[in-house]
Amino acid sequence: MTTVAVDAAPAFLSADPDSHAQLRAHALAVADAVAGARLHERPYSGADPLALATAIAAIDPCPREGVAFDELLAQLRDDVLAHGANVSDPRCAAHLQCPTLLTAAAAELAIGATNQSLDSFDQAPAATLVEDHVVRWLAAMLGYADGSGVLTSGGTASNLLGLLLARERACARVAGYDRAAGLPPQHARWRIVASAAAHDSVRRGAAVLGLGTGAVVGVATDAAGRMEIAALDCELAALARAGLEPIAIVATAGTTDLGAIDPLGQIAERARTCDAWLHVDAAVGSGLVLSPRLAPLLAGIEQADSITADLHKLWFMPIGASALLVRDVALLGAVHHHSDYLNRAEDEADGMLNLVGRSLDTSRRFDALKILVGLRSTGRRRLAAMVEQLVDLARDGARAVDAHADLELLAEPSTVTVVFRWRPAGKLLGDDVLDAVNVEAQRALLRSGRAIVGRTRLNGRVALKLTLVNPLARAADVRELLELVAGAARAAWAGRGAPA
Repeated sequence: MTTVAVDAAPAFLSADPDSHAQLRAHALAVADAVAGARLHERPYSGADPLALATAIAAIDPCPREGVAFDELLAQLRDDVLAHGANVSDPRCAAHLQCPTLLTAAAAELAIGATNQSLDSFDQAPAATLVEDHVVRWLAAMLGYADGSGVLTSGGTASNLLGLLLARERACARVAGYDRAAGLPPQHARWRIVASAAAHDSVRRGAAVLGLGTGAVVGVATDAAGRMEIAALDCELAALARAGLEPIAIVATAGTTDLGAIDPLGQIAERARTCDAWLHVDAAVGSGLVLSPRLAPLLAGIEQADSITADLHKLWFMPIGASALLVRDVALLGAVHHHSDYLNRAEDEADGMLNLVGRSLDTSRRFDALKILVGLRSTGRRRLAAMVEQLVDLARDGARAVDAHADLELLAEPSTVTVVFRWRPAGKLLGDDVLDAVNVEAQRALLRSGRAIVGRTRLNGRVALKLTLVNPLARAADVRELLELVAGAARAAWAGRGAPA
């Protein structure tokens, strides 16, 4: 039998004081490596993708003998950490990827070191109760006075769980439904109605749930990207005429591209009328509830049957930290499955809470700890000020686009995104040319490491996007970013043989 040498450095946390000292040393070394990567100097290193892939491929993931920790970190600092996206740089504004609260990031150490698993009480006694407490508080914040939920890895997982609850509700209505036999034949008539701007996880979720992507009915949006109620009424009427059943309506509070918030109250009325499950994807917009000024934008969300809330967006938590919230925790019984070794009835009778009955996952991290640490150490007033600042910054950014001769605003900001494109004054350029130049400008900025901006399509045409989720950014930073975009576009245009 092979044994570990007794003189080896402690590899695990234990009662041994040397293991505590080792943990402190490792934590400090990691912090030094992050600082030494010098990410603060630019949004991206500009490393060539192929060269970066070659360097990383040269790393032996598990050599025969372990590498000294300091040596290992030095290599990862230079070959990996130094080439990440610097989400704290104001010029990194492509996605809903926020800088994280340092207190929450530090709590990740405790999550990893203690390794609680949030499936059964005997694997995570206090952690189980902390998650339950945190999700109940979050549910109450979003209007569910007696609500609850479960933490997930992200908005896609939360949306999938919400749609699963809708599907199971539809199944339960079918006489003689047998869960063991799978979906009843009636599922071919079931439809999920969502905004045309809904996150693509809705269609992916429909496929995973056996309904198919074709079961998702897209509803037209207005110029701001919000679901049009008249269009929703038309789609619901068309489904009724065709003998199809809308088992769920998905409303969005903060679309990915425009940050639009659907008219939640009016959609809730339609959901009640056709007896459909209402799921609100508030992965982006849930953080607005922190601000008394902005919370009214979510009016009607409390009427939903389920809500997705991502805390790794406008709550500034490390990935992953999302929640699926329900008005009544009993609704999560739709995912319950008994396991003799996990959720034993006699244990639950003694007050032991086993969260495996709420989740699609079995083993889950104690992510509620970093959420609790981050929220409690920062406080609602400061968090609200951060969210308000970002919404205001998007308005300022839109005005800066309007004031720029060579930039065109494509939609008024609803929350924290500014969507625009380069369109030079005094030049009549076709859409195909504009598309090509805007694509090249965005790619050139990434290649150079000077800026990371988003790129999408709006009404079929290329659009650039600033996603402002960095509380460190200011109006001057946004103006500088817009100038970088304009300069890159002019260079791309000149490279096509046109005058600069």
